[in-house]
Amino acid sequence: MSEREKKLLYLFAVAGVILIGFWGYSTFLNYKQDLTRKLDKAQEDLDTAKMAIASRDAIIEEIEWLATHEPQPRASLQAPDEIAKFADTEALSSGLNVKNKKILSTLEAGTEGNLVNYSIAQVEFQVTGTEKNLYTWFDKMHEPTKFRVISNISLMPNKENDTLIDCNVIFDQWFIAAPLDSPEPETASTPWSFLVPSPT
Repeated sequence: MSEREKKLLYLFAVAGVILIGFWGYSTFLNYKQDLTRKLDKAQEDLDTAKMAIASRDAIIEEIEWLATHEPQPRASLQAPDEIAKFADTEALSSGLNVKNKKILSTLEAGTEGNLVNYSIAQVEFQVTGTEKNLYTWFDKMHEPTKFRVISNISLMPNKENDTLIDCNVIFDQWFIAAPLDSPEPETASTPWSFLVPSPT
């Protein structure tokens, strides 16, 4: 074999080693990228599973709480009358002057899947009093654990006495309506008396 042939053979050998090296590096790089994608996907699946478990635990806690605190079914006319009377009593005991009060239309609010249908009795009050007395009243009325909340408040200074505040507020009482064929409880009273404004 001539010297020239030896050099060509050597060059081919070197070129082959280089090509094999590039191929091996490319294969390793593709493998690494594929492994990284699989690890990222596994981490994403793990995070999703953790979130699902946390969400499930939260839902279970809510279901358990609801099973303990869920209100008993009421007649559709009973719930708004009760919250109206309660709000009126608490307003007077808090030192407020009730100017007007009325029962609003009952709303319907079904839960997800309509497994349980809640109704929302709403009453609107217009009162005047000091800031302290108003917040005392709000604190008594807003009680989510009893499915009773304040859904709207409007405050403005009283035009005749700057120490007083005029307030318009709506209270919501969530309840489960009793079947239409169920008898009305004897304690239920007509709500229409609350449609008449109180004397100022």
